[in-house]
Amino acid sequence: MAFKNILNRSWVVNILFLIILLTLNVLINIQYTPLSNTKVYLYQGISVLAVYIMAVLHNKYMLQLLIMKRQYWQYIWLLAGWLTVTTAITYGLRVHIFKVDIEMFWIGDLVFAVTCLLVGIGLWFMYRQATLHTMELRNSLLMRDKEIQYLQSQLNPHFFFNTLNNLYGVSLRYPNKTPELILSISELLRYQLESSRKQLVPLEDELQFIRNYVHLERARVRQRCQVNFKKKGSEKDLLITPLILITFVENAFKYAPSSIQASYIKVELEIRNETLLLRIRNTVPANKSSVSSTGVGLNNVKQRLALAYPDKHTLVTHEENNIYHTELLLTLERHASTPLPDRR
Repeated sequence: MAFKNILNRSWVVNILFLIILLTLNVLINIQYTPLSNTKVYLYQGISVLAVYIMAVLHNKYMLQLLIMKRQYWQYIWLLAGWLTVTTAITYGLRVHIFKVDIEMFWIGDLVFAVTCLLVGIGLWFMYRQATLHTMELRNSLLMRDKEIQYLQSQLNPHFFFNTLNNLYGVSLRYPNKTPELILSISELLRYQLESSRKQLVPLEDELQFIRNYVHLERARVRQRCQVNFKKKGSEKDLLITPLILITFVENAFKYAPSSIQASYIKVELEIRNETLLLRIRNTVPANKSSVSSTGVGLNNVKQRLALAYPDKHTLVTHEENNIYHTELLLTLERHASTPLPDRR
């Protein structure tokens, strides 16, 4: 991190780049001029340094007139002055101070200055484009994180609302079970509140949450619906976005139970390496009455999947012969043996 902060300082980058230029200058000229001719190498090094400083001043101050303020004529006059001063510096170093290549006309110094200027402008635009791209990427990631947090925050009242409906239904039919169910619901809500502050949670915790929810719903539907829950594979060391699976399970329990015809819910989880496959099949009674719900769940989870697992998930849902099929394929991350990030 400290090294990265150092590289973020422009003067450090300029010094490193200048060292590279001087090294390349020596490596190229060593093929034509022996190292013993120190006067030539000293002249070239000082010339490169002088022109580099002039190019930095041009990019830092003069380009602002062209790019930001669009003062074209003022820029042209300053550019003419820049070329004059830079050419005069390199000409004076070559002819009057180091006295090398005296026979060469000043046009060569002007061409050298223009070449360095064009290279400097090209590098400046490349750096500017990379900086803008980095800023856009950073802003995009911040916006995505804020959107995920917003969508995740919607689940709290949604889940609470639907769970209270379930508790109300059970308390009417089996009042003696109410205290036990209240305790189970409190555990579910505790996990939901704690996990909603995290970007990732252990998959084993998430699956235990789903098991607890299925146990709670079994008590509600009783003989009205056959419930099967199966898991294959190991969830150890895998991480998942919290509460990304529960909506599909909750949706099955919302619509499947029927007191008129046979109904069932089958939840199957298969884990292979970093791949998680969730399959849910549930009956949908033809005469199913409307269900009290916030209507937030499925739309919410689809948006969260698109944000948290872009190009890493496949979701297929369809209804056939009064059976609703849900299949979700996720590519998960491995545990890095580090504390999970907390988004308080």
